[in-house]
Amino acid sequence: MWKVFFLNRDFVKENVRDESPKPNEVKVFPKYIGICGTDKNIYLGKKPVKEPIVLGHEISGITEKGEKVVIFPNYWCGYCNNCRRGFYNSCKNKISIGVNADGGMAEYINVPKDFVFRIPDALDLKLGALVEPTAVALAAVNKIEEEIGKVIILGGGSTGTLVSIVAEINGLEAFIIEKDSRKEEILREKGFRVTKELRFDDRIAVIDTINNQESILLAQSILKNSVARSELIISGLDDEQISLNRDIIVRNEIVIKGSIIYSRDDFLNSIKIVSENQEKFNKVVDKVGSINNINEWFRKYVIEQPNVKVLVKMDSIL
Repeated sequence: MWKVFFLNRDFVKENVRDESPKPNEVKVFPKYIGICGTDKNIYLGKKPVKEPIVLGHEISGITEKGEKVVIFPNYWCGYCNNCRRGFYNSCKNKISIGVNADGGMAEYINVPKDFVFRIPDALDLKLGALVEPTAVALAAVNKIEEEIGKVIILGGGSTGTLVSIVAEINGLEAFIIEKDSRKEEILREKGFRVTKELRFDDRIAVIDTINNQESILLAQSILKNSVARSELIISGLDDEQISLNRDIIVRNEIVIKGSIIYSRDDFLNSIKIVSENQEKFNKVVDKVGSINNINEWFRKYVIEQPNVKVLVKMDSIL
């Protein structure tokens, strides 16, 4: 078999020994892989990982039996304090393929059967690669209190746009704030509602898909001018340390929630939502690059040019 290893900002394809699936595993041949902010930060050295590593965690593919599937890329341990309480998304011993274990940029990948999910035959495998990040968006949107009808999304990348789509499917008004004027133009062309407004006369939810000091300051400026008991939901992982303004949070009784990946139910619901709204999700994808020339296009499409979502087509032939 072959794998594409990432090392020192370079992708290298190598032949390795075949890996037979264990009795509890399913062999999956990846067909499309989504590139997300985590992959970008690994490439830039902003998120340290043990190299060499095989990237790729937003995976759609085909099993040996020809079934169309997506992979749940976060394997929980089942015995830590969080797992024993059913909080599998916050597992203390989580294995995240493509981050702390080899991921999907390979000829095939053997996955524990509990983490392989069938998708409808009618779902385009290209859009199947959006199931995982859509589950991230769905988990964040599900944390919004029912009485709140408007969500302000900080960041117009793949998570932000998917939050917007999921929110509107759920009947919420959704607006994106994006600081990059080039990306803002792309978002408008794709039909997303982009705003520069920082004052809202009702209770709102602000979903921060970035989470650095700049985005938190912006979130607090918005929440300061909104109705009390609005919400701040943080799903981004850019900076580990942030500072909050006590008076804004306390005097406005802002409810702060963290949102990390998704539950099994979120993932299953994501499959259903993407399958039933393929036209809406198709507009998220900007570029599809081949695994054969990944070094050439990764820097261009992912690093240098503004983008919403870039996919890898796993069509390599040795």
